[in-house]
Amino acid sequence: MNTNQIMQQIHLDNKGKFKILTIITGILVVISVPLFLPHIEHGHGIHTLIHVSGIILGTFLSVVGAITYLEYKTPRLLLVFLAFLAITIGEILSATNMLFVFWPSYSSIDSMITHGLILMMLTFFSFGIFRRD
Repeated sequence: MNTNQIMQQIHLDNKGKFKILTIITGILVVISVPLFLPHIEHGHGIHTLIHVSGIILGTFLSVVGAITYLEYKTPRLLLVFLAFLAITIGEILSATNMLFVFWPSYSSIDSMITHGLILMMLTFFSFGIFRRD
């Protein structure tokens, strides 16, 4: 079975997208609770929830973006998928640094990476908006 045949079977409607979101949310919440619970207990609850929510939504949008790109194979959809992937990677890096502190938060490395990925996301969106297929 080739990729086109597989993608014809995977066509997503709203019900399929909701199932993907539910599965991703369930998996990431189960993984996140034991990791982030100490941060929530120490008064960083909102900050932590922002990161976890960003990772959940970014992962969902990346998966749907990848499936949509594989279905239609247009350069614009590839750029949108890459934009979602970039912001998701930024959220994961920021949340990972909150857990394990690879570099102190007063360091500009965290801000540079996170904001660089956000800029990359905006760049992909910009190219996607102006691109003519």
